[in-house]
Amino acid sequence: MRNFSMVPCLCALAAGAIATLAYGQQRVTTSPKLPPPTIFPSAGTYFNTTSLSLMDEVPGTEIHYTWDGSQPNESSPVFDPRGVLFIEGVYDGNRGLQTGYTLRAVSMKAGMTASDAATFSYRIERRDRTSYLSEEIVPGVRMIRDSDNDKMFLVCATQRCALIDSGMGRGALHDYVMQFTGGLPLLTIWTHSHGDHIGQADQFIADSIEYVGERDRPAVAAFLEQRGVDARHIAEHLKPVTDGTRIDLGGRSLEIITVTGHTPGSLVVLDPTTGNLFTGDSFGNNSNLPPDVLWMQFSHQPLDEFFAAVRTARAMLGGRVKLIMTGHNDRPLVGTAYLDNLEVALQRAMDEGTAALVPSYRPRGLQQIVVADRFTDPNWFGMNVDSRTFLPAPPDEINSLTLIELAGATLKGRFTSTVHEYRAKVSGRGPVTVAAMPASTRVQSLVIDGHPVKPGTPGNVSFTGGSRTVPIVVTAHDGKTTATYRVTLSR
Repeated sequence: MRNFSMVPCLCALAAGAIATLAYGQQRVTTSPKLPPPTIFPSAGTYFNTTSLSLMDEVPGTEIHYTWDGSQPNESSPVFDPRGVLFIEGVYDGNRGLQTGYTLRAVSMKAGMTASDAATFSYRIERRDRTSYLSEEIVPGVRMIRDSDNDKMFLVCATQRCALIDSGMGRGALHDYVMQFTGGLPLLTIWTHSHGDHIGQADQFIADSIEYVGERDRPAVAAFLEQRGVDARHIAEHLKPVTDGTRIDLGGRSLEIITVTGHTPGSLVVLDPTTGNLFTGDSFGNNSNLPPDVLWMQFSHQPLDEFFAAVRTARAMLGGRVKLIMTGHNDRPLVGTAYLDNLEVALQRAMDEGTAALVPSYRPRGLQQIVVADRFTDPNWFGMNVDSRTFLPAPPDEINSLTLIELAGATLKGRFTSTVHEYRAKVSGRGPVTVAAMPASTRVQSLVIDGHPVKPGTPGNVSFTGGSRTVPIVVTAHDGKTTATYRVTLSR
């Protein structure tokens, strides 16, 4: 249960002050009365399946609830504070229906009088599956929502427009989008291959170019084939992209950076002219309704590999990100505090292992890592994991790196934690430095070119010409499990 106060609740003290009644020589005392439960979000009308969280003010309280209008009592279900209650949006085919829900709840605790019952009434007004809503969420960016509240973003420049993702509605999305392009040609970019992001890709492929991460292209091609798209259009118009790909819109270009993890070909799209970063599900999201997090439970790779992808992507992004627009948040995330919390969660996974896990809000039965409070912190972060496979090794034996950074030289190819041999081209005649970040903060030592260094601290390496190999040795917390990465320098 959540405790919203650091001091005794005044309302609880007022209601719970022990009253003494005199009846002749007898004195009768009544136990303190609990305040009624509160709820998040507040009662009202919503347009999509929504989660409810019941809360109390007194530690150790149980909240009992009913859905049928009856008075809740000690036999009624108990709300699990690590879970949520769902009120569903309902369809009849493609038609959205209106559905009402009434939840009643009471707080109970041994030695105290039960609270009065609180009543919370909700209405879910589903939009038709064929409908779309949109608004200019920031200057030059139109956010489009389908009936399930999946997000798509339209960005236009002087010569063409780009649609980033396409949700999974069932309407004429292409026609809807074209009314906002000002007659400019349209291209599409898919942040990854999941159905709620490519659901209407078939409406665009015939007369426009579609871009998708190289490793997700086969899945998108298979989806288009299932939708009956001509194989010739797929071959000609579905283009794979990777790190550094620039998509010219005329006067500005969108930059692609891959973030393998949520899917093999997940990517993010940066508009360098504005600092807007479109991330789909590549970095997850933190929508409150329902509580939505980064889904990594289906990944077959340990999280140190995703950690490396995140750190490498952030190094490539540098300080250019101003706003983050995910595939499911209703509003942009400002700055990079959310990404900082993402890295905190990954670090906790590496350092704490299963001790970092708590039951998932959604779906039930999974485990997740949560950073910050989803009720009060707009940058809170959550990530579902497969508790059996999310670690590369027991925490005391983790010896992988998640980042290698060079100055005075350029790494050939992207760093990944599972590849241990790299080549780098030295530029100019200045010094060469190498910095490395282990996956675990608990490693016993990090040695670069024979010299102990602190994680992330650049170490000077000698290079006089020709070719030479710089070893990077990581010793795990147990003091005996080691890994060696090598960077071969040449001009």
